[in-house]
Amino acid sequence: MAREIREIKKQMTDHYIANAAVSKTYNLDPVKTFEQQFSKVSIENMLFDTLAFAIWLFEKLLDQNKVDINEEIAKSRIHNQKWYREKALDFMFGRSLTESDRYDTTDLTEKEIQEAKIIANAAPVKMQGYLRMKVVKRKGEELHPLSPAELKAFESYMNRVTDAGTYVVPTTNAADDLKLHLDVYYNEMILAQDGSRLDGTVQKPVIDVMNSYLKSLRFNGAFVETKLMDEIQKIEGVSMVKIVGAWSKYGFYGYESTENPNVGLINEVRIADAGYMKLDETNTVVNYKAFMDYE
Repeated sequence: MAREIREIKKQMTDHYIANAAVSKTYNLDPVKTFEQQFSKVSIENMLFDTLAFAIWLFEKLLDQNKVDINEEIAKSRIHNQKWYREKALDFMFGRSLTESDRYDTTDLTEKEIQEAKIIANAAPVKMQGYLRMKVVKRKGEELHPLSPAELKAFESYMNRVTDAGTYVVPTTNAADDLKLHLDVYYNEMILAQDGSRLDGTVQKPVIDVMNSYLKSLRFNGAFVETKLMDEIQKIEGVSMVKIVGAWSKYGFYGYESTENPNVGLINEVRIADAGYMKLDETNTVVNYKAFMDYE
């Protein structure tokens, strides 16, 4: 980004008056600035004004050249799923596009730009005849679905910036619910019968780790039972873990649904329809069983 003219001039004049030969020739005061020692109508000042403007103009031309090159690259770039995800993340709610299908952010601060970029995560999924785009926003530390107005604006944006012939259908939903049934074998010297630490530092270490694991999954990433077990077994005081059963649901489906392969009983791996999951603590069952491994 081009520097301001006054910034360019200051860098040059600071360097100029710091030169020992210049200082001696003009008998300069080292504690005073260039402006305090040279008149506005002096040859030196007008020369630096002209040079600063020329450098500023050159930097502006470089900026425009960079924009032009990026636009040409964008035109020739293969629009794969990564490209569609990047375009989704670039969406700015409440802002209009220019004729080049880009946002003009000239008059916006960095804070205003980031506030307008409401899409926290996006995942393009190829479907039969269209591209489904799963999207969410963030409130604090939690992911949430977009509002109807936000989703409508995003849909309009995506179908304008994407290739002709590609139809994008955005979806945004609350997290899929995950229900678990676990047997946790624990060390009685560290954990209590309810799973809390005996020293009182953590009340629900197993539940906490399960929630952390779900949050650690990349958006639209796979929930894997074995990986969850590995995380739980890292807890001090946990000897073994057995997942008796795991189920997920979303929308009008239930945990016992069988008509949709992406709900109901989980067979090791499940990708949430919404792109993310949350633990249904109310319906999750954790049986704690005392176990001492003396080997």
